[in-house]
Amino acid sequence: MAKSTRVLFAISNLTYGGVQTQALTLAKGLQKKGAKIYFMWTKKYEADFVHKELLAHSFRVIDGRFILDEYWLKYSYLLHRNLPSIKAILFLRFYKIDYVIPYQDQLSYFFGAIHKFSGVNKTIFHIRNSIIDHKPTENSYLKRALKNNPPVIANSNHARIKFKELYGKLYDLDIHTIYNGLNVRSVGNSVNWKQYFNVESTDFVVSTISNFFKGKDFITIFKAWKCFIEETNSNSKLLIAGDEGVEGLRAIYENKVKELRIENHVIFLGRTAYNIELLSITDCNILSTNSEGLPNSVIETLAMGKPFVGTNVNGVREVVGETYPIPLFEKGDYKKLAEILVKVLNEEFNLQDIQEYSLKRFNLFTVKNLVENYSTIIKV
Repeated sequence: MAKSTRVLFAISNLTYGGVQTQALTLAKGLQKKGAKIYFMWTKKYEADFVHKELLAHSFRVIDGRFILDEYWLKYSYLLHRNLPSIKAILFLRFYKIDYVIPYQDQLSYFFGAIHKFSGVNKTIFHIRNSIIDHKPTENSYLKRALKNNPPVIANSNHARIKFKELYGKLYDLDIHTIYNGLNVRSVGNSVNWKQYFNVESTDFVVSTISNFFKGKDFITIFKAWKCFIEETNSNSKLLIAGDEGVEGLRAIYENKVKELRIENHVIFLGRTAYNIELLSITDCNILSTNSEGLPNSVIETLAMGKPFVGTNVNGVREVVGETYPIPLFEKGDYKKLAEILVKVLNEEFNLQDIQEYSLKRFNLFTVKNLVENYSTIIKV
C-alpha cells in the first residue's frame, strides 16, 4: 500500500482566528484528497479548538514549543540557536513529512532555513500579512530560507508584488498568489441568533469581527458610532467579536466606549465560534484597519451578502473589488464612516445590488479554488 502524502501545518497558536481558519480549510481539503495531516504549534494551545477542530478530524497535533525554547541560551548561544533546528530536522525525518506549510512569518523563515536537511519535498514560504517594509529584512533565517528557493505563496496580489519588489532582485523567487478560501456553513433555524447575541429587540445591528491587534482601528469605529447614535437617536447596537490579540487592548477599548458614553449601544462579545451566525443577523459589518493582507471577515461578509463598510486599504480593496456598491472610507475618517452607516440604516444603498455583487465576488474565494491552486504545488 502506497504511503499517504504527509503534510505538516506549522502555526503559532492553535486557537480560533483567521489564520487558523485558513489552515483548517486547506488541511481538510488536502485530507479529502488522501493526505495525512499534522499540526504543530509553538506558542498557544486551546483545548476547545484542538479537540473540536483538529482531533475530531483525525489530525495529529504536535507540541513545537521547543522551537522557541530559550532554556539553553543561559549555557550557550550556539546550543540555543542550533538545537531547535536539529530537533525539527529529526522530527520531520522521523515522521517522513513530505510538505511543510508554515502559517506565520517566523515559522516560514525557520522551516525554510532547514529545508535542505529535512528530507521534505517542499517547504512553503507563506506571506500572509500586508508587507509594509521598505527594505529587505535583515534576518539570517529569512536569507537562508529564500536561498533554498521555496515556493512562495502570498494570499493577496498586493503582498506578492511588494515582496517581489523587496526580494526579487536578491533571490530567484517562485512566487504565487493564492487567495484565502472559505467554506461558509448554512445557518439553521434551530437557534434564535438575535436572542443568542442579546439583540432581539434591536432594530439595527452592526458588527465588527476582529481581534484586538494594534493594526486594527477600533477608535475610529467608536467615534463614528457615537456620531451615528447621536444623529439617529436609535436603539442600535454595535457587536464586537474579537479575542485579546494584544494584552490590555480590550480594557482600553472598553474604557474608550465609556468615555464616549456609548456603552449602552456596544456589546463586547469576546471571541466567538459563531461569526457566520453573527453575520446572519447583522445589518452591516465594519472593518476599520490600518493595513490588511486579505481579511477573512470581509470575505465572510460577501458570502453572507451583507452590507460591508471598510477602510480603503489594499487588502480590503482586493477583496471587495473596485466597484463595490458601498464606498470605502479613508483611515481615521470617522465622520465618513458615520455618514455611510446612516445611509445603510436609511436603506440608501440597494440591498439587492449588494447581495448580487457580493455573491458573485465571493466566487474568487472558494475552498475549491484554494485546494486546486495549492494542488499545483503540493502533490497529493
